[in-house]
Amino acid sequence: MNRILNWFRLRRLEGDLDRELHYHIDRRVSDLIHSGLPEPEARRRVALELGGATQLREEVRDIWLSRWLRDFAYDLRFSARSFFRSPSFTATAVLSLALGIGATTALYSLIDQIVLRALPVDHPERLVLFDWNGEQLAETFGSFSLMSYPICRDLQEQKQFFDGVFCRAATTINFSTGEEPKLAAAELVSGTYFSVLGVRPALGRLLSSHDDQTPGSSPEVVLSYDF
Repeated sequence: MNRILNWFRLRRLEGDLDRELHYHIDRRVSDLIHSGLPEPEARRRVALELGGATQLREEVRDIWLSRWLRDFAYDLRFSARSFFRSPSFTATAVLSLALGIGATTALYSLIDQIVLRALPVDHPERLVLFDWNGEQLAETFGSFSLMSYPICRDLQEQKQFFDGVFCRAATTINFSTGEEPKLAAAELVSGTYFSVLGVRPALGRLLSSHDDQTPGSSPEVVLSYDF
């Protein structure tokens, strides 16, 4: 507790220490002069006996204060003076730190959403992903990981293995509201997509298995809340 309190009375303690050091130095110099030594030689000998006033002050400060905290305070003070002397370096350092912290925060947020945090659906721990490995299915649409819809329908009929099955494929579409079309991210999904995930709409209705029954009909669209 005394070491903590010493931080608030450090200036007074250092003043007392300086006065005490000067007193002892002057007394010792005076004694040596009386013994016949010249004053310059007397002061040189006193300096050798003390081992240096600066070193003595450091040793006393180590007794007053916690050394690691004192060194941290001195380093912080020195860094602040250095930054104010070089504003361009300070701006570069702050910008570099901001970019590094921002990139780290964004990466952690992504990992938190994908790896650490469960999906915001009913029973995410029961979801299973089936992947399909093969060749390109078509020149205009398809990929090595696109499963055919008939296989999806067959899996949906396996009631003894799954409570529900849905199919999805990420793609991009041309979206327009009467102006110039823009590319937008979209997913082609089966009608069981939302019911299996247990997702409920904020407005309107979601897709159902009835939307899969009429081939060639106009597709229904569900917009995400953010979109």
